[in-house]
Amino acid sequence: MAERDLADRLDETIDAIVARSDATAALRDRDLAALARIAADLRHYPRPDFKSRLRAQLEWRTNMTAASTMTTGASATAIREGFTTVTPYIRVAAAGLVDFLVQVFDAQETFSGRGGGGGMHREVRVADSMIMVGEGEAAGGGGVMPVSPVAFHVFVKDVDATFTRALAAGATSLGEPADRPYGERSGFVADPFGNHWYIATPRPRGEAEVARGPESVASALRTVTPFLHATGAAEYDEFLQRALGAVEEMRRDEGGQLRYARLRIGDGAVELGEGEPMPGSFLLYVADPDAMYQQALAAGATSIMPVTDQPYGRIGGVADPLGNRWFFSRPVQG
Repeated sequence: MAERDLADRLDETIDAIVARSDATAALRDRDLAALARIAADLRHYPRPDFKSRLRAQLEWRTNMTAASTMTTGASATAIREGFTTVTPYIRVAAAGLVDFLVQVFDAQETFSGRGGGGGMHREVRVADSMIMVGEGEAAGGGGVMPVSPVAFHVFVKDVDATFTRALAAGATSLGEPADRPYGERSGFVADPFGNHWYIATPRPRGEAEVARGPESVASALRTVTPFLHATGAAEYDEFLQRALGAVEEMRRDEGGQLRYARLRIGDGAVELGEGEPMPGSFLLYVADPDAMYQQALAAGATSIMPVTDQPYGRIGGVADPLGNRWFFSRPVQG
């Protein structure tokens, strides 16, 4: 019955796309979203038999997926214990960032070892979030994960105290703590390596404040969430949906421009806003790295690492139009 239901939903979605009506509800259907994106990308197919051909191809894919699920008994993504679908990887030219995270955010280092490029690979936990850190320039001065500052939204119990610790640890103020109209008291710093940390504490609001704007997104996010700046944020939002299967959970537009969006990717999330890009690197644990790699390329990304088997799992990577680097991985099962 479940398979028939999916086929029915697929049929209705294709009818809507061909008729140029609203089919966005399909993007919120986990089983249907990828098929709907393919149909939308191909909706201008010029031959008159487009509808029948497209339906046949997508139903074949649906049946194959269902058969695979019944054979394996599972389709869940393998994720290392303690991690989520999205894990940021910060590369810095020298040691010191982990010490900063320990001093400011009470981070706990969970792993360190020599990486394949000769530098140190370290992993730290900040409350319920994991961050990977690479120390030292990659071979040739670039590599697939170059040194590049990135930005994060971080929730803490006391923003003022954390802000003060950050300055004491060598950070530079980008904005002192203040009550913000979006339900947070927050202050902003750049660490000694140039990474931005938007430190926030949710705060109770009165009736007038509730009427003026949305509440803090803290309840929907983990302690540390990557914040992506983009020129043309609305177009980039659409790219993330096509390339990564991201689902937009919150959006705020002002003056015809996307000012803020939160997008869910698996059990992780990223935030997005208009601004000068700060390209970073992100590891995504996915069930099928090969399929995600091809999907990202089809959406406009470029290859930086073909999918291969490595001692730690199967992995491949792409760069998106803004320079962010996304690595799709399935860890070794043990």
